[in-house]
Amino acid sequence: MPVNYAFLTNWAMCDAATAEIDFKLEVYTTSEAVDRLADKRTTRANNSTSAKLAAVNSKITAAEILLATPGIDPGLVQQTTDQLAALQVQRTTLTKRGRTTAGLDDFLDGVEDEQDEAQVAKLTTIKAGIAVHRDTLSA
Repeated sequence: MPVNYAFLTNWAMCDAATAEIDFKLEVYTTSEAVDRLADKRTTRANNSTSAKLAAVNSKITAAEILLATPGIDPGLVQQTTDQLAALQVQRTTLTKRGRTTAGLDDFLDGVEDEQDEAQVAKLTTIKAGIAVHRDTLSA
């Protein structure tokens, strides 16, 4: 449905409409900036999770090697077995954290980005239309 600029009957109304459109544009462009920051934060969190997972995996490997060593003290076996169990729980937690609904989230982020871009384009066109209409009016 096309915008009916005839509702704007004087410069003051055009100026008020322009101010409102400017505000809406700021909302959508701010939303885009927030989305970009959230994406960066997610990337950093994923990188951190990957690094933690790698560290836990190396500790698990070290514990397994120690447990495979013949003739180690029974107390050390028990301590290492307990540590290994705790490390395996950590690995499971980190693996689950890394396994999100990334595909769906990425798709929905793309949908939201398209909506924001479409709104910005539409609002920019409307703002230009207000300016053209304002020029046809007297003060």
